[in-house]
Amino acid sequence: MSMRRSLVAGTLLVVLGFGVAACGDDDGGTVRDVSEDDGSGSASGSASGSASGSASGSASGTEEAPCTPVGEELEGDASETVEVTLTEYAFDPSSITVAAGVVTFAAANEGGENHELAFLPGGGDVPLTADGAPDEAALEDAGAFELEGFGPGQTCNATYELEPGTYTLFCIVEAADGETHASKGMLGELTVE
Repeated sequence: MSMRRSLVAGTLLVVLGFGVAACGDDDGGTVRDVSEDDGSGSASGSASGSASGSASGSASGTEEAPCTPVGEELEGDASETVEVTLTEYAFDPSSITVAAGVVTFAAANEGGENHELAFLPGGGDVPLTADGAPDEAALEDAGAFELEGFGPGQTCNATYELEPGTYTLFCIVEAADGETHASKGMLGELTVE
């Protein structure tokens, strides 16, 4: 089952109601869809990185997830398109710098598993529970948001209006061995100037 929602991010402004979801099957976590809240399709937060929303991971299994683009209506306003390759278990490039404003991320899944492109405002470590599972409450509190997970061989776009700050890039899909992709090294950093 697929999850849909987005965030109120501490250091960003995400414009447009968009879906965010875990890669693969739902682990039971939920993410709020901005467009369901007030119809404005926008959200903002403080520079501290505290806000609400979440990203969640789940078993990638063998079922290939479809691409669900984010922010299609904003793509024409994007000042920049950043190509990001997702593989086991890395982002390429792993360090990205963009100007504040509307940015499109063209995420190409060149791996053999479902992957997501998730963002943690404020940077830092992705919060996990003691058993290594994604900490849904902490991710929600931090304002994490994501491009819904999608399967191998697909390119999926996500367009956001971003405010200056640092964001951790991550994928918390659960691999067959039970570890998240982030714990296997699928991490990066986005700097918005």
